[in-house]
Amino acid sequence: MNLRFNYRYKKPAKGRYFFIFLLFIFFFAFLIIRLFYLQLFEHARYTEIAKNNRNVVINLPPKRGLILDRNLEKLAMNVPKYSVYAVPRCMKDKAETAGCLAAILNKNKDEILEKLSKDKLFVWIDRKVSDDKADAIKERRLVGVDVISESERSYPNNSLLAHVLGFADIDNNGLEGLEKYYDKELRGIAGYKSILVDAKRRQVSSLDEDSLPPRNGYNLVLTIDENIQHIAEKAMMSSIETYHAKSASVVIMDPYTGGILALSNYPTYNLNDFASSTLEERRDRAVTDLFEPGSSFKIVTASAALEEKVATLEDEFFCENGKYVIAGKILHDAHPYGLLKFKNVIEVSSNIGTVKIAQRLGPDRMYKYIKLFGFNKKTGINLPGEVTGILRPTSIWSKTSMTALPIGQEVGVTAIQLVGAIAAVGNGGVLLEPRIVDKIIDEKGALIKEFKPKGVRRVISPETCAKIKGVLKMVVDTGTGQRAAVLGYSAAGKTGTGQRVEADGSYSHSKFNALFIGFAPVENPKIAIAIVCVEPCPYYYGGTVAAPVFSEIATNTLRYLYVSPDSPKKVKKR
Repeated sequence: MNLRFNYRYKKPAKGRYFFIFLLFIFFFAFLIIRLFYLQLFEHARYTEIAKNNRNVVINLPPKRGLILDRNLEKLAMNVPKYSVYAVPRCMKDKAETAGCLAAILNKNKDEILEKLSKDKLFVWIDRKVSDDKADAIKERRLVGVDVISESERSYPNNSLLAHVLGFADIDNNGLEGLEKYYDKELRGIAGYKSILVDAKRRQVSSLDEDSLPPRNGYNLVLTIDENIQHIAEKAMMSSIETYHAKSASVVIMDPYTGGILALSNYPTYNLNDFASSTLEERRDRAVTDLFEPGSSFKIVTASAALEEKVATLEDEFFCENGKYVIAGKILHDAHPYGLLKFKNVIEVSSNIGTVKIAQRLGPDRMYKYIKLFGFNKKTGINLPGEVTGILRPTSIWSKTSMTALPIGQEVGVTAIQLVGAIAAVGNGGVLLEPRIVDKIIDEKGALIKEFKPKGVRRVISPETCAKIKGVLKMVVDTGTGQRAAVLGYSAAGKTGTGQRVEADGSYSHSKFNALFIGFAPVENPKIAIAIVCVEPCPYYYGGTVAAPVFSEIATNTLRYLYVSPDSPKKVKKR
């Protein structure tokens, strides 16, 4: 059988070939145009993306500047610490990594996993860990996890000078004291470093051309002397243990330069464990706390009267045998006195005699000298938190204000103001701006800024100063301040016992402040000291509580400074 198939071959239409050909042409044209566009217009963006995938930029924190005493002893320094960081984008098993880190660092796994779940190239896992933990992290060689060296603030003397130094947080930001006041100078300027990583985000090399080293912070050199600070704190704490004061402040100043040699407050706290402290413990009471100065303020009244020549040291005043009715109120003396000379009024601290001296001055001149001595105005010390004080203008004084102000009532002062006032008497009559920072230097010792002694104004004449010095020397030699006597040296000063003010504005009859302000030696003083003890008990007189603190501090400090003795006087027993 012959089978024949009639199969007829048809050629494809030319149009179909042409259409397919055009599709290929357009496709390749699109690719070429797209490539051209990416190379010409998107080159920078994709280069940056590629660079970011291989490069990781790490911030390089600067070292915080040191704080040094005047002998360049370290009061605040830095110790090296390691911090743990991660690169979440390169991790595969984040849960396993989080568990491993939590076990090493003793931290919550969920908290670490939350950090690793972020779409970031850099996250902190833990800051400033122990060397053992850092070594354990390095040994595990976890993908996307590494450690970096940082520095942690350290205070070698723990609580010494706590209120002056203050502290810095984990990021080296100053939060209190000089650490806060000079944070900009101490902090420095951060740098950065770009590192090249492989596909597993492990460092291959560093790119030196794309890095900027940090500029470390400047160092502060203080006027503080660490040894004198130890002397002050030891004497203050001895008094607190004996008389149980609720709080206290001691400030020691160089009378001729205004340099603060020591500044101490109680209560205090450990700078290396500041997180455990309270606001009360951290308060710098020497510059923030106001109180009525009591009889220590009589140096203002006496100086003003002598400077204005309304009385002489030999003028006599009848002290009413301890009880004086004035402006409808009764003014008392601690002991009854009859006729006293001006110099003896201050020597035995007669309130009645002092008020009678002030009556010759009148309100305007009394107010003038209070202001001249620096009260009711910030001293300008470079410490945070300083307050101005309280002094009402004469226009709103009451009938009893001229009875109260001359003996240190109706006025609020600070310890730093008191030490400035007594230093002015000691140096011949010039009020100085107190300094606690002497200079700022860089890490190589080059001078950045210097703080030179600054006289604010002349308060009283040298002639008046000489007279007041003689009177204040009598206070220590034979008056209310005999317990302030300094073994081997002459000393001058004034006791003070100020009543505490109750919440309702009335004066307490059971709560007092004990004060002593003074300087030594008398003719060429090397130190001026203000001591304030708040609510001591069972004794509260300034001559009993605060004067012995002055004696101990002055005796030990003058010996430490190798000051030649000028007096064989013995110290009266406490």
